[in-house]
Amino acid sequence: MSPDPVRDSASSPSKIDLRSLFLGPKGENADVFERLLLEAFRDHVFWRRNFHPEDGFAVGEMERHTPAYERSLHVLSQELLGLLGELKAGIPFFSPRYVGHMNADLTMASLIGYFATMLYNPNNVATEASPVTTRMELEVAAQLAAMVGYDPELQWGHLTSGGTVANFEALWVARNVKYLPVALRWACEQAGCGDFRLRLASGERAAVGDLDLWQLLNAPCGSTLDAASRFCDEADDPAAAVAILGRNTLASLGYQEFGRRLTRSFGDSLPPAVILVPSTAHYSWEKIAHSLGVGGAQLVHVPVDSRFRMDTGALEEALRRLAAERRPVMACVAVLGTTEESAVDRLDRVAEVREGSRAELGLCFHLHADAAWGGYAISITRDADGSRRSYESALAASAPEAWPREGVYRALCAAELTDSITIDPHKLGWVPYPAGAILFRDRRVRELVSVEAPYLFHEGGSEWRNLGRFIFEGSKPGAAAAGVWMSHKVLPLHAEGYGRLVSVTCKAALALHRRLASGDWEPFVLRVLPTPDLNLVCFAVGHPDLRSLEQTNALVGAVYRRMSVSGDRTARQVEYFVTKTVLRAAEYGEAPLPIVEDLGFGRDDYRRAGGLGVIRCTVMNPFVGSPGDRLDFLEGFAKALQRVLGEALEEVLGRRVQRSSLLT
Repeated sequence: MSPDPVRDSASSPSKIDLRSLFLGPKGENADVFERLLLEAFRDHVFWRRNFHPEDGFAVGEMERHTPAYERSLHVLSQELLGLLGELKAGIPFFSPRYVGHMNADLTMASLIGYFATMLYNPNNVATEASPVTTRMELEVAAQLAAMVGYDPELQWGHLTSGGTVANFEALWVARNVKYLPVALRWACEQAGCGDFRLRLASGERAAVGDLDLWQLLNAPCGSTLDAASRFCDEADDPAAAVAILGRNTLASLGYQEFGRRLTRSFGDSLPPAVILVPSTAHYSWEKIAHSLGVGGAQLVHVPVDSRFRMDTGALEEALRRLAAERRPVMACVAVLGTTEESAVDRLDRVAEVREGSRAELGLCFHLHADAAWGGYAISITRDADGSRRSYESALAASAPEAWPREGVYRALCAAELTDSITIDPHKLGWVPYPAGAILFRDRRVRELVSVEAPYLFHEGGSEWRNLGRFIFEGSKPGAAAAGVWMSHKVLPLHAEGYGRLVSVTCKAALALHRRLASGDWEPFVLRVLPTPDLNLVCFAVGHPDLRSLEQTNALVGAVYRRMSVSGDRTARQVEYFVTKTVLRAAEYGEAPLPIVEDLGFGRDDYRRAGGLGVIRCTVMNPFVGSPGDRLDFLEGFAKALQRVLGEALEEVLGRRVQRSSLLT
């Protein structure tokens, strides 16, 4: 690894100096940040004063000196000082000492863009409330879609409050597309065109009136959208055709009426459609299944392998079983960057399995990538002109550190094969909350979830003016879109832009992983999870005096309490910050067993304890792997951990331990 990857980023005049992107751990760029914030504020005031200057002033100079006026301003100043004092008890995300949750310093560009736009307070639900920032929102969505590899003429996407809402919209669309062929059949019956043809999974075309429910629910997504478009466009009265089709959709009828009609049309209906997710999937997927009425019971968890990636062999087996049961698959979700281990599912292989199941089993389903965490890492696959880089070029650029592994790179490239993808700018985009994003390969899907709000959307407006009718959320800050837009301007979505920033943090994570794996921790036992695909590092700790896995998990909890803010521990009392998680046996299966066995326990211990507790470090700060003027943060973290381990062991054992025996 380079001795200082942040400073090395400025070795060429053509490269972006990563040190210039952030306010800095010690406010090193405070002068330029202050100047630009003041510029933004003064410009806003200038705009106010020059908007219809003939209106005059609403507040006179003499009025500003009345006792009541001055008292009100004194209260404002005093309360601000109080707020600033309260905020000092917050978490120092800006510091390289913080490797806890998915938070870090934010790009100055995004903060300045957010602040400048916040003064105007645009609401990105309709263009009359946000004529500038709605355009920006669609621009950044298009930029992300281009990075992924979606056709710019067909893609569509927008910003959300975060990954949960983005994933919600993906499944919302997947559900409606899944049942659209049934609605099309009923619409054709009512329109008297039962011989209308639909392309099947086999590639053959057949009249919708001749198809059974299994065939209808396994029509390819693109074929379904093509057929619906043709049905409406080729009708004598397209508007009437749109209305007929809309009246027969699941969204219009609801589950109960839709189900009643299924039974009437097809007799015994099929089992409910399932959603396939890896066992490492974010907990939001269960919430989404509940809220959409799909039901948590329809979430099928696919086991993960020893690297905590979706086991594509197990996925293939699950699809064969579902096909044999004639149980439809609504969607399959692959994760590009799990929130626990930053594992990147082999999306390229998942896509191959999907194609194989279509050809061999006649199964078709929506493929979604939950790249809320790792989406911006796709930027390493793009050159500045937008073309795809070879893996060899990417690897050469990361030398002497070999990141990413080829499998990870192939998976990132395969994002272009998905039907939708979630990417959160407020994670590896280093921009303020709230800023998630959902992108779709085919813009036509938005019509399946659109609603009208007459007071917001008016006829004759351009497409981008009607954003709110296609999205789940209503009011949302245009400032978020401006923050992302500004950050993309300063740090483009290619290998020398965001790719360089992501790469520096991932290589720092590898350095931390090596330091932990190679350290002499005796008498403690420290076991790291496999080398991370991105920039999260997890490790388990044990000690010979701990006789059960429950006690060992308690040791992890004690370490966490000493390396995080709690009720009796302030941020100033914490040397380095981490978080923790539990690899639950019910979700992870036997994937954590090698670590459990290294700690001296077995399968029965693991199942009895319910899982394995691990410390989780998120290496998001680009300065973590860059030695400062006084401190090597990786080495500092290791020394702090050594001290904390002894204190944590005493807490778990309930007695003092001879301190000399705890030192390496």
